[in-house]
Formats: sequence, structure tokens, C-alpha cells
Amino acid sequence: MKAGNSYSVWIKVLGGVIALPLLLVLNTSFQSAPSSDGYTEKAFKLDNFAKEVVELEVTQPGNIIATAEWHPGKAELALILFGPGQMNYYRRSDGGSPLELKYAVKEVDNAEGSAWRVKLVNQSGEAVEGVLRISYPEASPVGEAEALQ
Repeated sequence: MKAGNSYSVWIKVLGGVIALPLLLVLNTSFQSAPSSDGYTEKAFKLDNFAKEVVELEVTQPGNIIATAEWHPGKAELALILFGPGQMNYYRRSDGGSPLELKYAVKEVDNAEGSAWRVKLVNQSGEAVEGVLRISYPEASPVGEAEALQ
């Protein structure tokens, strides 16, 4: 056997020894990752006292996180979260850009239904332009819920 061949054999063996644990670690981390959330992003242009409304269907517990960024950033806007079974809002956040609103949806919150709304209201006295990003708990695909039980 030539020295060059034994060297390449050892390289292949060493590569396999390194690759196997790496694949096991990656496979385990993907299996234990939480299910992905729903996400929506919407560009907006709002005149004074205008609003942008985004409808969501939330059927399970998890976090709703809404973030708005706009120009001019000093303009004051309001992010308001409405949910099922309640006349008043669940959460409200007012201020300049960027603005964030967070709410942890519990099972009891969805007892009255699954229709949620995020409303962005311009109360600044000037026109603004920006982006509204919302992440929320998304229902498991059909069949996945049964597989987890």
C-alpha cells in the first residue's frame, strides 16, 4: 500500500468521525425546535388620524408581537391589540418609532373565539410611512397535532 493511499483513508475516516456527531447534534436541535409562528408584514402610509388594521386568526396560546417602524420617527402612533370576547383592547402601546407591543395569549383568551386585530393609529398630526410586522401563534398543520399526542 502506498503512503498516499493510507493518508487519504485516514482523512476519510477522520471526516466521518467528525461528521457523524455533527449530524446527530443538528438533527436533535431541529427536532426540539418549537413550531414556527405565523408572521405578517405590511407596508403602510397613514395620514393624520388614519389607521391600518391587520386581522389575525389565533387558535392556540403563544405570543403576539407587533412592531411598527415609520418616518418621520418623531411622529406619535398607537399600536392596539383587540381580541375575542372583549370590547376594550387587550394591550396598547403609544409612542415614536420604533414601537412594539407584546401580549402572551392564554387558552382562556380564545374561549370566545380566534379573531384578533392589530390596529395602528396615526395620532401625530402629520403623514407617516413605514412597516408593520406581526408574529403570532400559528395553528399546527392538520395531522401534526395528532402525531404529537
